[in-house]
Amino acid sequence: MNRFALEDIQEVKGQIKFKKLVIDGFCQYDEFCRQIESDGNLKKQLVGILANMNQVAQMNRLPKEKFRDITPQKQQVKEFEIKKGDLRVYLIKEQGHIVILGGKKGSQNEDVKQFRSIKQRYLESKK
Repeated sequence: MNRFALEDIQEVKGQIKFKKLVIDGFCQYDEFCRQIESDGNLKKQLVGILANMNQVAQMNRLPKEKFRDITPQKQQVKEFEIKKGDLRVYLIKEQGHIVILGGKKGSQNEDVKQFRSIKQRYLESKK
């Protein structure tokens, strides 16, 4: 069984807290950010993702092109996607927002499957 921990995302400030999910000492969101920063060409889009997170944290509404509910029917815990250009960040709403992972537009279907699998394991670990 995995060990889950939550850490604040320091760059996001507002009434709604954003946390990143750490699984067995590894944070997929941090790794996603490191990869984007080392590649360099999508760095501005990553800054845009953080700006969108800050808007949500400050309880500002964003258009669906930037922040949308992707929760399947009959699910209790809300799922969201934050978008900027080719980048996506997937999160759940539970005690603020918990960022589970980031991905690119080209791998969106696989990323959503992985996101939902991690979400399920995380929620089961809390029972």
